[in-house]
Amino acid sequence: MRKARTEKENLIREKMIAELYSNKYNQFIGFEILELSSTYSKARVKCDERLHNTYGSIHGGALLSFVDAMAGATGSMSGYYVTTVSANLNFLLPAVNTEYIYCECMKLKTGRHILVFDIRVTDDAGNLLDSGEFSFYASKVSVLEGNLKFGDK
Repeated sequence: MRKARTEKENLIREKMIAELYSNKYNQFIGFEILELSSTYSKARVKCDERLHNTYGSIHGGALLSFVDAMAGATGSMSGYYVTTVSANLNFLLPAVNTEYIYCECMKLKTGRHILVFDIRVTDDAGNLLDSGEFSFYASKVSVLEGNLKFGDK
């Protein structure tokens, strides 16, 4: 992972990674974060049978969950927690005959409240499996000072 540009970015990254890895659903999916910044992230998930659909490839819902978690983490690297507004993922090729699938999130635009990310999902050989665009709403809750868990007091 690249070195953070500032101490604040490093603190946000550490908190986001800890939150992602401690979440039970994310643990089930089993992804590994390779890069995480406010403009770019990369992660991978092992093509485990637990994530397969009836055809033997990675289930689209598992892919969407993986991508949403990574794009949301990338958006939250701006310093404020985000929530998904729109998620579009085009399933181009099945995820088969590969040990891992990789998700790359690249920031396209940061507006006053809306962040937009370009998504690419590839296999071990670099073949494009899925592409999409995700939009997020930036909350007023600081990553370093709060949390977005419903019901927490």
